[in-house]
Amino acid sequence: MNYEQIDDALMSLHAGMDSAECHGVLCGLLAVQEDNAQSRWLAHCAPGVEAGDLLAQEAVGILQSVYIRVLEQMKNPDFVFQLLLPDDDSGLPERIDAFSHWCQGFLMGMSLGGVVDTAKLPGELPEFVRDLLAFTHAGDFETDDVQDEQSWSELNEYVRMGVLLFHEEIRSLKETANSKARH
Repeated sequence: MNYEQIDDALMSLHAGMDSAECHGVLCGLLAVQEDNAQSRWLAHCAPGVEAGDLLAQEAVGILQSVYIRVLEQMKNPDFVFQLLLPDDDSGLPERIDAFSHWCQGFLMGMSLGGVVDTAKLPGELPEFVRDLLAFTHAGDFETDDVQDEQSWSELNEYVRMGVLLFHEEIRSLKETANSKARH
C-alpha cells in the first residue's frame, strides 16, 4: 500500500480525508464488524461516485485493493498488520499528524461498525479506546529529536498491537455469542 497513491485517490474522490484517516476508518470498522465492511467503508470514504466517472472508478479500485490487503493483514496470524502512515523519510511531525488522523479514523470506523458504548467493550479495550482518543491530539506537539523517534516507534507499535487485540477480542466475543445462540 502506497500512502501517496492512496492520498491521490482520495483527493480525486474529494473524500476530505488523508490516507491515514481513511485506513484508520477501515481498521476500526473491520475490528468490530466484517459484514458489509467494504461497502460501508467505501460509502464513508468515497461518497457519491457516479457511474461513468473513470477517474473516480480508478480511485475506488485502489481503495478496494486496500480493503483486501488490510483484511488479509488483520487475519494473518503472523501479525503483519501495519498502520498506514507516511514512511520514515517523512519528518516526525508529519508522521505524528498522520498518526493522530489514523486514530481519529479508527474511532470513526468503530462507530460506523456499531460501537456505541465503549465502556461495554471486553477486557482492556475501553482503555485502548481512551488512549486512541488521547492520541487524536498527538499532532498538537512539536518534536523532532532522536528520543522522540524512539517514543514514536513504541507508540506506533502499541497501537498496531492494540488493533490486532481489538479485532481478536471482538471476533472471539462474537464467536462465543454465536456458539451460545446455537445451543
